[in-house]
Amino acid sequence: MIEMTPALCSMQSSRSRMRQCLEGYSLTVSGLDLGYGSSCNNRSEPRLTPLQLKVVNRIMPDNTVRTQAWQRYGACSPYSSSSYFRQIVNMASELELPRELNTGNSYTVTKTSFVNQMLRLNPGMRASSLDLICKDGNRRQSILTQVRVCYEGGGFGQCRTVVDNCGNNFIISGGK
Repeated sequence: MIEMTPALCSMQSSRSRMRQCLEGYSLTVSGLDLGYGSSCNNRSEPRLTPLQLKVVNRIMPDNTVRTQAWQRYGACSPYSSSSYFRQIVNMASELELPRELNTGNSYTVTKTSFVNQMLRLNPGMRASSLDLICKDGNRRQSILTQVRVCYEGGGFGQCRTVVDNCGNNFIISGGK
């Protein structure tokens, strides 16, 4: 689950004090659902070595987000917190994203062109491997807030639950 940080920071005042908002991140990872059930209510804290924490901070800079991801998705899996976050880092490093997502500029894009670009950048990905989630911004324009990438086994899979509420055009908010 990839969050479009500038959009969420501007749309949700509760996020304004989060590290990724304060430091101007363009994209962050909010978790990895491994299919072992969400909200398993395991209140354990993830344990990461200082080196691993440094690596994970690049894509998940907020401690609260890391803890929630672990408690919601990782703690119910057979993986240790170290293995869970290693898997997140590995998957994030292998995923190619359109460079426009990191420009810091805001622009309107068609859903078709965005999906096609994702498919070109990521061999084996299908349109059904993506779930684009938007929220209404000013003037009722859809703003991309999250991209869910679905995996199965060792590759891209089909998303089982889909929100896909962005419509034919949406805004990618770069914060400017």
